[in-house]
Amino acid sequence: MDRRSFLIGSTLAAAPLPLPVLAAARPYPAGDATIVVGFAAGGAGDLAARTVAKYAKSARDLAVTLDFRPGAGGTIATDQVARAKPDGSILSLFSVSPLMVAPHIQKVPYDPAKDFTYVAAYAGISIPLFVHADSPFATWDELLDHARANPGRLRWATAAPRGLAHIATEAAFRQEGVEAVFVPFGGGSEAVTALLGGHIDAVVASGYGPHLEAGSIRLLIETGPDPIPEQPELPTFKTRGYPLAIPAAYGLFGPADLPAEIVSWWEELLEEMTASDAYKGFLKTLHGHRVYADNASFTQTVVDGYREIGRQIDTLGLRP
Repeated sequence: MDRRSFLIGSTLAAAPLPLPVLAAARPYPAGDATIVVGFAAGGAGDLAARTVAKYAKSARDLAVTLDFRPGAGGTIATDQVARAKPDGSILSLFSVSPLMVAPHIQKVPYDPAKDFTYVAAYAGISIPLFVHADSPFATWDELLDHARANPGRLRWATAAPRGLAHIATEAAFRQEGVEAVFVPFGGGSEAVTALLGGHIDAVVASGYGPHLEAGSIRLLIETGPDPIPEQPELPTFKTRGYPLAIPAAYGLFGPADLPAEIVSWWEELLEEMTASDAYKGFLKTLHGHRVYADNASFTQTVVDGYREIGRQIDTLGLRP
């Protein structure tokens, strides 16, 4: 398995056929499909879901409708999926915060460990901490030294208050003995605008790609376990031994008790997609890395991560 995996053909009696031909003989059991996206159109979530929809159409002739349901940090869309009929007609784009973080800090009408089928993960996301290119901090350790010498002076933000990046970074700061000020914003673009305008010192977010390419930011550390493809020399939260270094990924999930034939259909499609040229282009745009995790390993990662995040939220005193 690829070293950046989220956790961590067929044999015929006759001559083997190429995978797309085999799959073409196996139509989608539900007849059609909708992917619910808990974010607004035009962002990284849109790109991740649309890539799957386009590949399903080109490789299987399955028309997939995208249903955008932004709001409440993705919990509205997640609740819709929990209530859906488990026949494969409604799936959703997986994102960490509404499933692994939100249930610990707000009342939600679903249980992440019981109410969903985690079908497969197909793309890894880097969520680095970065500063303005003109920042005096050239490294993560320089930022930490400044923050220790000036308690309460370092101002930082994430794309989503109390999301995974927020909780993980707070845990890292606590381990390093750093007292910093978290500044809430409505989204990642607002936080980056504030950073570029000199109003805050650092941002932790996945939407860093265009700013890195423009030379307007400097990456200091990756909050997940794996190195960033563009800058593999950067430290990670895992290499620094911080309490949380949960891999962030896009995947598909559905309501509990999805039939095995539905799960295996999507596992096959998504694994095949990760070897396609379209997928390579998607990763380049996303600044992501290849991931494929099947139902079993995806489910284990979500459940384990959910429990560990809950422990850290209690340690940090962030649970209401």
